Amino acid sequence: CKFARVWLHECFRVFSDRLVCASDQGELAGILEKVCAKHFGNLSKEDMFAQPLIMTTFVSEAGGNDRQYLPVKDMPSLKKVIEDKLTEHNESYAAMNLVLFDDAINHVCRICRITENPCGNALLVGVGGSGKQSLARLASFINGQDILTILVNQSYGMNEMKADLCEFYKKAAVKPGLPHAFLMTDGQIADERFLVYINDMLSSGQIPDLFTREEYDAIFGSV
Repeated sequence: CKFARVWLHECFRVFSDRLVCASDQGELAGILEKVCAKHFGNLSKEDMFAQPLIMTTFVSEAGGNDRQYLPVKDMPSLKKVIEDKLTEHNESYAAMNLVLFDDAINHVCRICRITENPCGNALLVGVGGSGKQSLARLASFINGQDILTILVNQSYGMNEMKADLCEFYKKAAVKPGLPHAFLMTDGQIADERFLVYINDMLSSGQIPDLFTREEYDAIFGSV
């Protein structure tokens, strides 16, 4: 049953989270029900689809320090853990006054799952002011990642973007090489050519000609 629910959870995360239409999500759920009945016939539909169907690495018997990917037993305990993490965040960074209702909690878990994987990335879609940035910052804090972002003004262009990315790459790669998360909003895309750099980051992690040969030599010498 545990393996089957892990499989079902990953199907919802990989496929359903990409769907924006409720009817499409319902159709996918129907497909998964049929697959479960065919391959996991010894399990009832109630057991397979029992809620909450959430798995995280930060809720475990060791307080998340063991980073085991485990199912969440109930929403109140998950909410308590995330509220505690939010309190820790607000003690060290700019305070975020978040109301952690069930959808927000689910989104935090989804973002954590994505960004804790190497090169994990997500496009957060929603109306302005719905909390996308705040939830991304909280999820990064839970994963132990520092947030990197750009400060755009009227003179900010390709050269400034490239310089910022150079510094971001150094912070992530050069000792101590701490984990970071890069957060960028649609309002920061002052030049559509920025998306070329973003595409390179997402597809391979390598941005052509980001560093000169001399800069590479200096970086390799410090590693």
